[in-house]
Amino acid sequence: MPLLLVHAGFSEGALIQTWMQHVMKGASLYLARFQEGVIDLVLDNQPNAVLIQFDPCCIDAAVALSAQLQASYPQIPRLAIGRTRHAQCMLAALRTGVQDFIDIDGSVDNAQQVVHQLLDAPPAGGVQLSRAPQTALVSARAGLGCSLLAAHLSAHLQARLQWPQPAPAPSAAASSTDEALSSLLIELGHPGGDCAIYLNTPGEFGFADAVHQQHRLDRRMAQSAIARHASGLRLLTLAQQPQVLASGDVQALLNRLGHYFRHVVLDLGACDSPQLLKDVLPGASEVWVLCDQSVASVVGTAQLLRQLEMLQVPRERLRLIVGRHDKRLELSAEQIARQLQLPLLAQLPERRRELSRVVDQGRLFTPQQRREPYVQAVAQLVRRLLADHHPEMALPDSAAAHPLTRLLQRLRRN
Repeated sequence: MPLLLVHAGFSEGALIQTWMQHVMKGASLYLARFQEGVIDLVLDNQPNAVLIQFDPCCIDAAVALSAQLQASYPQIPRLAIGRTRHAQCMLAALRTGVQDFIDIDGSVDNAQQVVHQLLDAPPAGGVQLSRAPQTALVSARAGLGCSLLAAHLSAHLQARLQWPQPAPAPSAAASSTDEALSSLLIELGHPGGDCAIYLNTPGEFGFADAVHQQHRLDRRMAQSAIARHASGLRLLTLAQQPQVLASGDVQALLNRLGHYFRHVVLDLGACDSPQLLKDVLPGASEVWVLCDQSVASVVGTAQLLRQLEMLQVPRERLRLIVGRHDKRLELSAEQIARQLQLPLLAQLPERRRELSRVVDQGRLFTPQQRREPYVQAVAQLVRRLLADHHPEMALPDSAAAHPLTRLLQRLRRN
């Protein structure tokens, strides 16, 4: 994004837009209003410069934004745009440390010279912040337990990412604006809603709402609007009757959410939308493909892999998880991995009866149920994510339980 113009709307804002577009002569000029999460737009798009309207109708908002940009992104030039005859606006802008003041009553040539200098300069460096890794789970067929795995993985990962600090009480967290955002589970399979059922966490604010309202979706809104599980895990679910979502909007939302959370898990299940796969999977840090020990599942997974290849999903990011693994069956996990030519990441044991029992009670297996084989398999996956993406948290489960290790970890983080 070369230049971002932030205005207050109204007639003066419209006039400034028109005037600046004339100055730009067809060069890219992106627009935003003060209330549209400008800080997030700057973080997402990293403009060469930000132009801020300084006018009596919006002087307080302009001063606050300019000061915030100076504190957060001092590398990005800030220019004030307004009328020099409004002396109080010009003085307020200069006090915030803007690099220049463009007078719309002045010469267009002078304004063009200032703009060209900005466009010729290299983009500001040092603005990028690390974004949350995205782990996508996908299967060729429905009913393989993809959503159940995603729910367990996200909840157990949440417990490790927020360790050693205990989760706040649900009632207190609902109104807290300081709560850390660790894990986010986005359920994109169709029909959706399984993860919300497994986690017993219904929410009125869904994925489509987040896409449409992302211009307002800042960290505070993410804390308050996105459904929260008792563990602190946040959940976004695609509606059972999904809407058509623009590709750029979906990618922009995932990019934005990556600034707020430490890890994002994407449950695509047996997604029947090639467009959604194309929007989501190429940007994922890793894609875990779930398959079970049946010939039909292996054939379907092979077809899925060809589809992912056509969507240009990097092959090196793909890993295989064999679900409902039964050692008594002749078709082993290693044979499936060789057939599909995928690295074998994990084997989930056959525990349908035990899983059904806890799910029917509105619960999931907890990380403390260490003797449960399914929990052991999920713990292995969590350790893999911690080692690859959060090495500062990658402690053995046994070490995590030790009081001395807990004290050392707390001192390290502080």
